Amino acid sequence: MIALVTLALGIGVNTSMFSLVSVLLLQAAPYPDGQRLCQILAETRQGKRFDYSAVETREIGSAASAFSSLTTLRYMDTAMVEPGKPAEQVLAVMGSASFFSTFGVQPMLGRAFTAEETQPGRNQVVVLSHSFWERRFGGSPAIIGRSLRLDGESVTVIGVMPPGFEWRILWGRTALWRPLNFTPDQLKNRPYRTFQLIGRLKPGATPVQAAAELGPVAAAQLKESPADYDGLTYRPMILNEAQMDDEGRHIIWMLLGLAGFVLLIACANLANLQLARATVGMRVFAIRAALGASRAQLIRQQLTESVLLSLGGGALGIVMALWLNHVLSAMITIADEPGSLNLGLDGRILLFTFVLASLTGVIFGLVPAWLSSRTDVVTSLKSQSRGSTSGRGQHRMRQALIVAEVTLALVLLGGAGVMQRGFDKFLHKDLGWDTEHVLTGSLPLPESRFPTPESRLEFFRKMEARLAALPGVDKVALTTAVPIWGYGTTRKVFTDKQAAADQSNLPLANHVMITSDYFKVIGVPLVEGREFPADIKATDPKVVIVNESLARQLWPGRSAVGQRIASIDGNQTDWSEVIGVVRDTESAADIGIEKVRGVVFRSVAHEPWSWIRLAIRAHSPASLIESVRRAVSEVDADLPATDLMTVGSAVERNQHNLVVVAHILDGFALLGLVLAAVGLYGVISNLVAQRTAEFGIRMALGASPSNVLGLVLRHGLTLTAIGLALGLGGAYGLSRLLNSIMPRLVGPDALALAVMTVLLFAVAVVACWLPARRATKVDPVIALRAD
Repeated sequence: MIALVTLALGIGVNTSMFSLVSVLLLQAAPYPDGQRLCQILAETRQGKRFDYSAVETREIGSAASAFSSLTTLRYMDTAMVEPGKPAEQVLAVMGSASFFSTFGVQPMLGRAFTAEETQPGRNQVVVLSHSFWERRFGGSPAIIGRSLRLDGESVTVIGVMPPGFEWRILWGRTALWRPLNFTPDQLKNRPYRTFQLIGRLKPGATPVQAAAELGPVAAAQLKESPADYDGLTYRPMILNEAQMDDEGRHIIWMLLGLAGFVLLIACANLANLQLARATVGMRVFAIRAALGASRAQLIRQQLTESVLLSLGGGALGIVMALWLNHVLSAMITIADEPGSLNLGLDGRILLFTFVLASLTGVIFGLVPAWLSSRTDVVTSLKSQSRGSTSGRGQHRMRQALIVAEVTLALVLLGGAGVMQRGFDKFLHKDLGWDTEHVLTGSLPLPESRFPTPESRLEFFRKMEARLAALPGVDKVALTTAVPIWGYGTTRKVFTDKQAAADQSNLPLANHVMITSDYFKVIGVPLVEGREFPADIKATDPKVVIVNESLARQLWPGRSAVGQRIASIDGNQTDWSEVIGVVRDTESAADIGIEKVRGVVFRSVAHEPWSWIRLAIRAHSPASLIESVRRAVSEVDADLPATDLMTVGSAVERNQHNLVVVAHILDGFALLGLVLAAVGLYGVISNLVAQRTAEFGIRMALGASPSNVLGLVLRHGLTLTAIGLALGLGGAYGLSRLLNSIMPRLVGPDALALAVMTVLLFAVAVVACWLPARRATKVDPVIALRAD
């Protein structure tokens, strides 16, 4: 029973982790010939990005002959208003004419939009997602032809997509799809990057071939704008692979690797159990050999038993994997929606489980069977069954297995301990700003309703004044970013004393647009200079505020106030005067940012974007959510505020899956600890059983119980010490690997490794002491009589 449970745990955990890897990394997008769908990634010295301007999409599309179709799309938050109902912010995707043909899926009701409807002023049609259609409209077929109000204009529902089209990993909470119309500004503005490119490869074409075709495009763009395209290469990625960032991909593979450690510990445990069985049954093997059984027959018998045992454990492991998959599906969130990940067992996973179970049976059955078959028949027949001891080969094998178990267990415990300590440090460190008293939310402005900078600035002033008048509100600011997920937009910068000719070596800085009370709202102190005046105008000279990191980088040993700084946006160079320096802040939730980057803060009066975030300071920010929502509606009923939450809630939501990973690691560590303890206990217990007569003789000759206790403990703890020494090196190596994958979360942590080493040693002491104590209670008379 112990063997079955041990094997079920190892196989169940690995099968579940393989299910996770399969769903998130290996399965093609769930569309016809999904393995031919690619998303185009651009890599420059500034980093990776999937967003392009309309100018760039045309240039890429003209050279991408490896694709049978290429579609441009854009994610947008859209305000939907129905009579008698509050405005609702929904996620929409704007797609080019080839959108549905690229994915190879057509609406289940109605029709897709046409190429004509992607022309300027003709895109007043929408196709609904199946879940949104059911949730908002009760799944009524009468929805086709019905008018909706989106961003202040009337649109007509022309179709409903089938449920299979809603791949959450790609679309998230998308409620509808709409024809993409480029505005005149988008058509000519190269730095306006907000569109993505997904294409379907021609039969026989490969991503490598498509990347080679885009090489000349990258070279031409680099020549056109060296600052924007420094080091540019295009890399089409298979669509499912493109949906996972590097950190997430590394974490998932890490989980599968650590699950493999659990299986190895289980295998070592089972091998020890098999060796113990072989030792106890050695006389039986000798009798069978004496009666004419060949070595091959003896090995085949034990191997058959082992494989049957492993297949039984594999069956139980599938049951356990189904349960674990159910738990993980409920815990892991996709697009902030729990239960949106469906972890099932497809044919590949069942085959993986079968192969894993069979190999496990062969691995932990073959070696013990081979060692047992080598037993000398005459010696075994002469020995008594109770007093028989294992041969030197079996003894060394069992010792090696115990050392391996302890080593692997410490690697698991060390990895879990380092991760947990890293998570705790990350979530509770000083970020340089006040995360306790800030309420935030997003408010995208439709360009169709706010087409000019003047119209957006007027709306910002009204909104700021209305929110500031709410009871309980201390300060209000509008901004393009709050340092929760990082600042986002980056541009190259330089000073008036630096040459801009070599644009490849210019530093990067985040650019954030803010209103005058921004720093007071988020609690960032001014180091020197002054903040933006409340009455700053678009016609005033351009001024900026920088953070300490950028000030030290550009003006080391000097004051930054009064200096001039230029930022490069496409082919445009924008000069401004520095009027202030603020303290550095760190992202509260983004694990991918390794260090504080330079930040340039600009007034929204000079760059009034069409995307804005609310930042509201209050003693009890959570209590203001409903009143803020109503106030926004009063200013403009067609613009609902979305994602209204405290900073703490935003971090908790963003880090939810990371917490799930931490729980999984805890489970792995606990399993490793228990399996190692059981294995060590089993070996020492078997040793005591085999050496009962020896202990009786020792005690009959005058040895005290403490001598016997020390003898048994020394044997077990020596093996433990060797395993701990090896495991400590492995755990340190794992911590360095995790640090290279997630530098903000994990670093070398001697304290965590020391604590886990002591914990495992303490458990080993208990596992050895229990059977050792039993050895001290051997009655010499009974032991000698039995021998």
